[in-house]
Amino acid sequence: MSQFQLVYGHDINAPQASTTRALGLIHDRPVGCFISISAIVLLGYMFRRFLLPPAYPNIDGPPRKSILTGHIFDIFSPHNLAFHDALQDTYGSVSKVNGTLGKENLYVSDPRFLHEVLVKEVHTVFRHPRAFYEIMNATLGLGLLATTGDLHKAQRKLKDALTRAIDGAESKEVDMLLWCSKTALELIGQAGLGHTFGVLQGTESEYSHAIKSFNPALMAVMPFLSLFSLVYRFVPTLLQRKLAEWTPIAVVSKMKEIVDIQDRQAEAILTQKREALRDRGASDDMKDIMSVLLKANLEADEDDRLPEEQLLGQMNLLIEAGHETTSGALARMLQILASNVSLQDRLRAELEEAPSTLSYDELNALPFLDALCRETIRLYAPVPFMEREALRDWVVPLRYPIKGKDGSEITEIHVKKGTRIYVSLKEANRCKETWGEDADEFKPERWLSDLPSSVREAKTSGVYSSMMTFSAGPRACIGFKFSLLELKIVLSTLIKSFKFAPGSTQVKWLSCVTMIPYPEETADCIAEGKQPYMPLKVSVL
Repeated sequence: MSQFQLVYGHDINAPQASTTRALGLIHDRPVGCFISISAIVLLGYMFRRFLLPPAYPNIDGPPRKSILTGHIFDIFSPHNLAFHDALQDTYGSVSKVNGTLGKENLYVSDPRFLHEVLVKEVHTVFRHPRAFYEIMNATLGLGLLATTGDLHKAQRKLKDALTRAIDGAESKEVDMLLWCSKTALELIGQAGLGHTFGVLQGTESEYSHAIKSFNPALMAVMPFLSLFSLVYRFVPTLLQRKLAEWTPIAVVSKMKEIVDIQDRQAEAILTQKREALRDRGASDDMKDIMSVLLKANLEADEDDRLPEEQLLGQMNLLIEAGHETTSGALARMLQILASNVSLQDRLRAELEEAPSTLSYDELNALPFLDALCRETIRLYAPVPFMEREALRDWVVPLRYPIKGKDGSEITEIHVKKGTRIYVSLKEANRCKETWGEDADEFKPERWLSDLPSSVREAKTSGVYSSMMTFSAGPRACIGFKFSLLELKIVLSTLIKSFKFAPGSTQVKWLSCVTMIPYPEETADCIAEGKQPYMPLKVSVL
């Protein structure tokens, strides 16, 4: 048997030949193939609409806009915050939304429901949708500890770089999102990879531009995943990849370009780390996450070692997860302080009374700085929502009963296998039953005294401070302590050294997996290729 034959006795060239014939058919008869696929989609809708009973007939939700896409583009639109807020305000902690071909899914912020999904049954019943794994594997790959000394080095670089940007002027308008992004990239680069990207010294590269474009491109691709999955399940992997390459959608091509750049940079860093580890061994200065991971991987038994593609995936994930969320949260805090002089002055006064160089414990002991950070990430969660899918039928209890279409009180929901669950972190954090009637208000002082008893009684499963910002359970954000430390160190440095005021351009925060500010006057920033931007007037103190 040749090397091209499988142990099961058939030639692996057979499926490849089938794929080639299928590609030829699509190329030669595109109209016929389009009609055939459309007919399959229509038959699928007719079957689900008229032959299958509705999954959730008594759960209310917004009217369906499209037979084919349901509410998918409402949920994943960068301008989707009003839609998400309306679901919570109109229908409560659980509502029904439609997916492809009229499929009924659930949008959830109820704390007990979220505990069931993210904690109790995370391994057995509720998992990421298959499409999520496919796109994350295709983009980030298969896939926190840091010293305060590293963070302080980066903060000094930021202070010096921002001072140079103002260039002696009394006040100058600066794109603070850009500087927040550069700082977050440098911090996670040093702590996570033991690598400096040099962005705070003015070094720019295609990689730094690529990672800033990743989340907007990913968010633009997400609505198409459900549509692609209708076709993908019927075709082999080789054909899936060709279809993705041939898809005449600009954001898909953009995503492929970004991924190629990320992979090249990750491979270069991984090669450098391996050579350093081989030449010097595990020296005391190699404490970054990737060095520790590489050393452990080399010392592991051969069967337990991670393959290279998984190591690359971990690197890409470290950068994306540790960069975008923190830079957005930091930019949001600066915007809030720029618009509220009294808050900014109060924080500055607290920082001026503190030691010039703060230890970890001293930094966390500053009450108003801590309250500002908590309230910002509560009300403005950097990641508004996530997805899960029910692997089998399951009964889920509710903390807050909802009213059914027939007027009855619903205290538990019989979740059907295959249901997509949209887990709303943002809406859980602004739930008035949990946080009180002022849940929509930015009030740092709520953290300076005891929280309402309703917060304790809700038994929210979030890993941090009764909020869902960093999710819950075994798949919660493992770097949330690093992120909070990063926020506090950078903010304390900036507020002591600079004064911030609103810029001349209004911005609108759009949902691009994480929340990102764009110029408000631009109708469709992402489609038009506009860059994120948040100008503030900055003065040196």
